[in-house]
Amino acid sequence: MARTTTEYRSRFWNCGLPLAAALTCATISPLFAQTAASTPTNTQATTTDQPGPKRKKMVERASAMMKALNDRGRKLPALADYYAAKADLKSIDPSAPEAPRAKKLLAAMQKNESAYVRKLGSTNIAAKLDSLDGNIEGRKQFAIETRKQMLRRGLSMDIATSGEHETVLSYKYFKMDRPTVLSLARSGKIFDKARDLGFRSVLFTDGRLSWTYDVAANTFK
Repeated sequence: MARTTTEYRSRFWNCGLPLAAALTCATISPLFAQTAASTPTNTQATTTDQPGPKRKKMVERASAMMKALNDRGRKLPALADYYAAKADLKSIDPSAPEAPRAKKLLAAMQKNESAYVRKLGSTNIAAKLDSLDGNIEGRKQFAIETRKQMLRRGLSMDIATSGEHETVLSYKYFKMDRPTVLSLARSGKIFDKARDLGFRSVLFTDGRLSWTYDVAANTFK
């Protein structure tokens, strides 16, 4: 969202944010079977009517995830689960009793993400993407081939490139929803390929709602 998983995985975990390239889904087709157990980063969601136990569970989940990120001996969370926990914290009403703790956890997440970008060297990432600006045909061909692959699997998904130098990769699917976006996020290959080909953004949309992945920052906007 070129670096390799083996180069940066251990350093990335130490910074506190799980790396998309380290996730292990090998194909795209099984991803659509995921359930709605997690919630991605959709800032339009409102949860002013959330019951107290649900808010408490959200906060405890995020807290446990942050502890896991800072403890090498614990099982590390997947990138999609990390984003889901972050979205949960953002959805808590500012007037709720859990809001102060949620705010602190969000600040800790932001600190970890900033540390990752600093340690990895955002300037180097940008320079690498700049060097691939001329690979326009490669990016276009990837979109064409991926769309054909989806059609062979029975998924009529519009996959295209746009923007200056065709550096925006978009996945448009009428059933694109938050669980699907999270499932796609679990496939490190999508974001690995985006970096290798010089894409700067990956957009997921159903035509109404959209979620955008920033390749250089390795995060959803």
